[in-house]
This record gives sequence, structure tokens and C-alpha cells, in this order.
Amino acid sequence: MTHPVSRRRFIQGATALGTAAALGACTSDDSRSTPATRPLGTDAPHPSADGTLVLVTLYGGNDALNMVAPVADPRYASLRGALALDPATAHDLGEGFALHSAMPRSKALWDDGHLAVVHGVGFDGLDRSHFHCMDVWQTGAADAVSTGWIGRWLDAVGNDPLDAIAVAYRPPLVTRGHRRSAAVVPPGPFELPGDDDLHALLAGLAAQDRKRPALGALAAANTIDLLAVASTVGPLVASSPAADTLAARLETVATLINAGLPTRAYAVDLGGFDTHAGQAPTHAALLGELDSALGDFLERVAGHKVTVLVYSEFGRRVEPNASAGTDHGGAGTVLLAGAVRPGHHGDAPPLTALADGDLATTVDFRSVYGAILEGVLGVDAKDVLDSPPRPLDLV
Repeated sequence: MTHPVSRRRFIQGATALGTAAALGACTSDDSRSTPATRPLGTDAPHPSADGTLVLVTLYGGNDALNMVAPVADPRYASLRGALALDPATAHDLGEGFALHSAMPRSKALWDDGHLAVVHGVGFDGLDRSHFHCMDVWQTGAADAVSTGWIGRWLDAVGNDPLDAIAVAYRPPLVTRGHRRSAAVVPPGPFELPGDDDLHALLAGLAAQDRKRPALGALAAANTIDLLAVASTVGPLVASSPAADTLAARLETVATLINAGLPTRAYAVDLGGFDTHAGQAPTHAALLGELDSALGDFLERVAGHKVTVLVYSEFGRRVEPNASAGTDHGGAGTVLLAGAVRPGHHGDAPPLTALADGDLATTVDFRSVYGAILEGVLGVDAKDVLDSPPRPLDLV
């Protein structure tokens, strides 16, 4: 059953759907038929880069050291104390590492060659701030930038309102570009309110009129996008679960992928990873939710070339605090699932060389993004990222 969206929620969600492009610089209608605001690099497109990206953001700072733990290193148990994973119940990943016991579906992906683990991922100047660190991850830049790396990819190649979709109530920074941004599809079934006056207003806003000033023309163009997204996506998700969970959001993504939409990038998220107290049961439940949702999703999209990228803004400190939790830390672990080059990637930060009590950064996070841009989305990393490092061989 579909549930009409309240007028207030519609204005919030539909504004994100229809005016995402206005979050950056205003452009004329002519720009909508232009595939890029600037030319891409002269290199030929990457021939195998015909996949779909699903970006999963874990908000709060995931304890990567207990998601993929160096259980063979005796210093791990010594430093972690009561929070250390039991090697007997954790899932062996080889090379001295084990996956949290709450992630059996991910272990199955590993065994089937569909899971990659990137160790020690971070950036210079990681300051343990949720806001700053997440901004860096989502923009792909250490300096203050108003656009996200997916948004800049859209600026470069996007000309369809369905090129990227965030299953959310507002566009995350990562999907915002200067010229274009991702469409926003609320979790669960949705439809435009059945209000004749509102429909007439939207139709009026969408009417093309060359005499309109630039802002009016932009509003018309964006309203056309809104109506196109709503009319295309709404019927497809009519039977989607109404629950706002990661599983439900990924089910929506799977439905849209299986429907053959032109969308190349999706964004979803899961919060709650700021585990300062009583971490063990909370973290296990969160990883279990991630694991189950990811496993179900990849089963639903079997046969499609889909790469899932799972990341968080930082890891946690190596030693627990006095509240049986962990505080904000440094480098973390990135997971990639689906169409990936499986196995361990990067250099795992040694527990003998901590950076002020944190795992040290051994892999520049932009080398992960470069792998996605070139291996999944088909553009050169340098066209989206500023002076990027060499991409890792991940896909």
C-alpha cells in the first residue's frame, strides 16, 4: 500500500528531488542538454567501467578494529581487553584477520570472492570530529568544498535526473554538485499528494516559457525533474516496506536496479556507530543489521554488475574507555562488496606504531574513490578529485 506524503514532508522531499541542481550554481536551461560543465580528460573511457555504485555511509565512527580484527596479533587482545573479539567465534579471513561474528553473510561473500577489505583508510589531518571528518569523506577533499565527489561526477557527466539517487529525505553532501545533484527518493512507498491545487501549481511551475527570467526557468526545469522522478520511481516502489531501515532502503535500491533505471550511483546510510559506552552489544547489533541488509541486497541484484562501498568517517581508539566503549579514533576499514577484486588491500596499520593511540592511516581514502570512479563509473579520478593518488586495484 502506498502512503500519501504529507504536504510538509512533500515540500521537504520534493524540494530535494526537484531543486537539487539549485544547491550549486544556478544554470540556464541550455546547460541541461550539455553532458558536462567542463571537458573530461583526454584518456579514453575505461572499457570495463559499466557498473553501478551503491554507497553505504555508516554515521558515528564505526569501530573498524572490531569489524575486521587482527586476531592473530597478541597485542590486539592485550590492547582491546574485554572488547576483543574471540577468534573462536569470529569468521576467519586469513592473513591473521577475522570478521565480527555478527557478519556471517559477509563471510559468505568473502568465501565466494565478492568481498574486499581495505585496511588503514583515512587522510592527513584526521581530527576525530564527526562533522569535519564526514565532510572530508563526502567531498573527497581536505579543504572546505561545497560539493561532494559523486556530485562532481554528476557535474561532469550527468544529464538525466535519475543518474544518481539518494534513498533519504534530503540530499547528502556527497551527492551535491554545482550543476546537478542526486534525486532524493524517500524510503518506502510514496506518491505526490492528491491535491488538485498542488498538482496545478506544479504543472504551472513546469511549463516552459522563454520569457521567464533565469531563476524561473531553473525552477521550471527542476520541477520537470521532480515530476519525472516521481512518475518513474513512485510506481516501482509502491510495494516497498514502509520501515525506514537500511534493509528497506537497500530493498528500494534493488527494486530500482532490477527495473532497469539508468541510475549509476545510489546512496544510503545507517547511523548509531558512536559507541562511547556499552559498545559490544550495540556494535554487534549494528554490524548484524549491515550484514543482513547487504546480504539480502546482493542476492536481489544478482546478475547485475553492482559494487557496494561501505565506509565511516573514522575508526575508534584502540584502547577501550572506562565505560566499556571506545572514543573517536583515526584510520578505519572500508568494505567493498559485489563486483570487486576480493581479498585484503592496503597495508594494515601495525599495533606497534599507533598514532596518538589510534590506528595510523596507511591508505589515502581518495585512492579508494579513484578505484570507484575509474572502475565503476568510468571517468578518470583526476576529473573529479584534486591531485588524487594512484587508484587501488579494487574493481
